[in-house]
Amino acid sequence: MSEENVEIVRRAFKAFNERDADPLHEVFTADVEFGPVLLSGGGVEAAVFRGHAGMTDFLEMQAETWERSVAKPVAIQDLGDQAVVEVHLDALGRASGVPVSRTSWNLLAFREGKIAAVRVYTTEEEALEAAGLAE
Repeated sequence: MSEENVEIVRRAFKAFNERDADPLHEVFTADVEFGPVLLSGGGVEAAVFRGHAGMTDFLEMQAETWERSVAKPVAIQDLGDQAVVEVHLDALGRASGVPVSRTSWNLLAFREGKIAAVRVYTTEEEALEAAGLAE
């Protein structure tokens, strides 16, 4: 994977962890589509957040749901104009105080030096299949 794309991934996670929309918008295209696997404290959803406004909405939802949440990219698989990122999330529920620790796999699509799409999967196999690399 190009060093530029690795740096974009690192910047995206740093901005997410700091809940800071401005630098997040710098690494995502204006028409980004983000499909998380979990919303509102853990329910599986099929929501898609679109554009910079959608990313800001997602950050605000995270702040309402989690007292703290830290997503760490553990491994990045280069797939050319895509990447699969293994992510470890540690979070603490705002209302419940319940700690959450889970691993997910993000499929990122790059366009013009920015992230254009993110889909989050519960298994690496799902992410690789979505990337067209089914085994």
